[in-house]
Amino acid sequence: MMHVMQSLLHFSQNTESDTEESNTSDSEDEVELAQNQSNLTEEDFSTVQALLLHFVPPELAKAILDAAQYWPCISAKNVQYTGVLAEVANGNNAAAYYLVTPVIPTKHPHLKVEMVKFNIASCDQGWGGDANNRGTYNGSYTWFEAGIMRGVSDVSVPPIMLVNRVDDFDADAFNGGSAKEIVNSLERDRRWKLQYNMQVSSTVREHEVIWTKHDIIDDAAEASARARGAGTGRGFVSTLAPGDRIVIVGRAQYPGWKNNIHAARIEVFYSF
Repeated sequence: MMHVMQSLLHFSQNTESDTEESNTSDSEDEVELAQNQSNLTEEDFSTVQALLLHFVPPELAKAILDAAQYWPCISAKNVQYTGVLAEVANGNNAAAYYLVTPVIPTKHPHLKVEMVKFNIASCDQGWGGDANNRGTYNGSYTWFEAGIMRGVSDVSVPPIMLVNRVDDFDADAFNGGSAKEIVNSLERDRRWKLQYNMQVSSTVREHEVIWTKHDIIDDAAEASARARGAGTGRGFVSTLAPGDRIVIVGRAQYPGWKNNIHAARIEVFYSF
């Protein structure tokens, strides 16, 4: 109980970081991602929730738990190196499913996803591009997208290349059936833009992107995300439902561009 209460008193903030790693380009050495934010279980959450309800009304108990970001979590991690080369796909426009989460739990009738945290270690091919954009995310043609899969009960082991259908959900890769990918209705792209690689840099960098259900996006937030090469995630968390899975898709476009993916992790935080 002591470690539970200590965790409850620890307040954290949504941050985004860019950490350089010693690995370069397509080296297959394993990359260590930043430490997980939380290992809280549903039992931890229920224990503290019940304790708070002895002293405060339900609305205040939830506010306290939310302020402390004291939520249980499901997660998925892949540390298998994968190179997504644009030239192998039709139109020099390649994509690959790299990481898929377990299903968001379905046993809680009032479950709400509160936050999703992505950590990705990657880089591009390290040559070519526009010299004027070096050291920025402008003019980068390797990136990541986040998708929402619904009705997928069984998952093949990623990575799975999408050679001919980069903008469509490949139901065959996930045993078909009633599986589908939820379309991002707020943007022109099918999936949500997650993170670009820094343009023409062979240094593996870890990017952390955090999206919450409180995704009020203004011009300042858009500009800040764009400067970091990140997406805003508008509407992503609020679209998630019990039974869904989250997928990271690695992308590369135009001849010569290659997305060197070294590792990724997804953490899905929820309350009930």
